[in-house]
Amino acid sequence: MSILENISKSSENLTPNERLLVETLMDSPETAALGTASNLAESAGVHEATASRLARKLGYATYSAFRNAMREEFIATRETATRFEKTIADGAEGSILDNLALQEAQALRQIENTISADQINAVAEKLIFADRIFIFGYGNSEVLSLLMCKRFRRFGKDVHQLDGDPRRLAEQMLGLREGDVLLTFAFRRPPHGYRALIETAQEANAHSIVISGNSGAMLAPQPDHLLRAPRSGDVDAFQTLTVPMTVCNAIVIAAGAIDKETSLKKLERLGQLIERFD
Repeated sequence: MSILENISKSSENLTPNERLLVETLMDSPETAALGTASNLAESAGVHEATASRLARKLGYATYSAFRNAMREEFIATRETATRFEKTIADGAEGSILDNLALQEAQALRQIENTISADQINAVAEKLIFADRIFIFGYGNSEVLSLLMCKRFRRFGKDVHQLDGDPRRLAEQMLGLREGDVLLTFAFRRPPHGYRALIETAQEANAHSIVISGNSGAMLAPQPDHLLRAPRSGDVDAFQTLTVPMTVCNAIVIAAGAIDKETSLKKLERLGQLIERFD
């Protein structure tokens, strides 16, 4: 089991200070993997003993064992990415567009490290065969929410884009039932109302799906399906939607392929309707 899987499994039982440590680790995993317990604790602004307790809570006998696991997970698999990042830094004379494109390409190549084809297909199947789809995006992720609403409506699905107002969210969740699917996005922090949405879905026996960055490992409660991939760009700098949008498009294409005959018929009918309404 990977470190992030261990974090997901233990997320409900982490103290506030332990959660700060995990957020620091996810923001800069390579730095945490190369440093000491004291370095990690200092970065998070907590006591060094908290780092040792966190390691034990995640199933490691000592902090050294925890750090070794971090090195195996974050350093060995990202050596190429680290060199690539250094190349970008060395090429400071390049344009903003060139450097951003290089960072985006780096992040896109890393998607397969955390999201498998089986995960994409499982999520696509839930969505394409759902009775109804409820999609919630807050802040920047509203763009992704709108994208997914439009794409699945074109497949003839009954799709609802959820409002961010707490009272309206409650009203929209009132009729959630078995057979429905809830899709939401969570990047640096879970959106307001996240826990209530997932708990309501669980009570209704509706499936829940979350598309997130690394912070997905800290979500509590965990959804039925979590697609987690680091976003592009430096964690302390500009963050883009390139990676999660690519994940969304992969889900759409997979969904269309899973129910190809029906999807093509709906798209053909849509084309006829567009001509009529134009």
